[in-house]
Amino acid sequence: FYYLDISGDLLVNETLSSVKSKYVCWGDDFEDLFDYIDRHAFVQFAEGLGARGTLTACAINNLFEIACFGSNDPSVDADGTTISGQAEPPRGKFSSLSMGGLHGCALPYDAETQELHGGISAVCWGNDRMHQGEVPLIVQESILTSITYIFIQCGYEHNCALRSDNRITCWGATLDQQTAIPNSQRATATSDGGDMSKEQIYGCCGDCTACDCKTNVWAGVGDRCFPSNKLAVGWFHNCAIRAGCDVQCASKGVTCKGTSGSIATWYARDTACSCPGCLRPHELECWGYNAYGSTDAPPGQFKTVSVSYDYSCAVYAECNGHDVVDALVGTTGKSQCDLANNVICWGRNLHGQTAPPDNMCKGAERARLVAESNFNQTTLGTPPPRAERPACLCTPQGCDCLSQMPRLEFEEEGGCAARRASLPLTLAASLPPPHP
Repeated sequence: FYYLDISGDLLVNETLSSVKSKYVCWGDDFEDLFDYIDRHAFVQFAEGLGARGTLTACAINNLFEIACFGSNDPSVDADGTTISGQAEPPRGKFSSLSMGGLHGCALPYDAETQELHGGISAVCWGNDRMHQGEVPLIVQESILTSITYIFIQCGYEHNCALRSDNRITCWGATLDQQTAIPNSQRATATSDGGDMSKEQIYGCCGDCTACDCKTNVWAGVGDRCFPSNKLAVGWFHNCAIRAGCDVQCASKGVTCKGTSGSIATWYARDTACSCPGCLRPHELECWGYNAYGSTDAPPGQFKTVSVSYDYSCAVYAECNGHDVVDALVGTTGKSQCDLANNVICWGRNLHGQTAPPDNMCKGAERARLVAESNFNQTTLGTPPPRAERPACLCTPQGCDCLSQMPRLEFEEEGGCAARRASLPLTLAASLPPPHP
């Protein structure tokens, strides 16, 4: 995991470009299997969630077309029809994409591509054994506006997406409740059509006449709110940050006072807005596999969240005097304003991935010096030799050669495997394997 640390205050007449940006990294250093690819040649580059031998990466080039690298695993559906593999992307132009275990999803760039794929605003391809390739159709509520998917991210065999109406939809594998969004309903009438949040309380403002999409004073809200920071999808769990009060209160009797005096300037310095419908703004909600506490969301308010295989990390939101105010945060002993812009991680800590360094700024300075020395082809110090990888850990459920599959240990200790053993033979035989 890495965190871009931008520290220091801007001086008078000083531009943002003069602030030093430093990357801080922690956790294990796994091998980059796609280091032969120049990522700068692409608009977006996304690696999949497979292990060695089944890892795929896809990228969007300057023509907004998708190119894929690595493993390709075609499959066959129940009717015997061959389904293209995850390295065989769909035709057309796309604005963003995400890769899962053996599948991928992307958002069409233009109306022509959307029409090419049945008129839906998200396209998935590759393995479909858990229906992860079947994007739920959106039921339109008005002829004046069209609801679309605006951000999508893949898990191992499931996906979640933000919609333009501030709802989240998840579909695909449900073994670990990874589609069970808090307070959700069926996304479509079909039994395997995924789940959708009932409330319009996620993401950012998409209608400047109803909420604040202009104010750029505070990170994480208004003009500086980005959907990609508000929803994070991992192998088997997900986290989302609840929207701010401007989104939650859209069209709900907002009262504003101040010289600006309109909903569109909710976060402006001279505006004070309120409404009765805003609950837990900017707080975290997580759902899915939780054997290591990776969905036990910490208290506080946040502006960015990210999840991985068995852990999660988030950045505390800045106090803005509107819907992020200075208050004591849980049992931390610190206030929200004191915690602002700090990183917190939770879940499994096998490789130190949930333990950000206390001397983050010092570590960042060291990283900057190393980068500069490499750039100037000088030597700052000989790094220690990379530790050898542990031998493969094999169980009846499969082999783990990257030490990235804690579910194997969970099942070996009497989890899923024990439960399967207690089932009638006919029922146990009909179930899919505990882990692909």
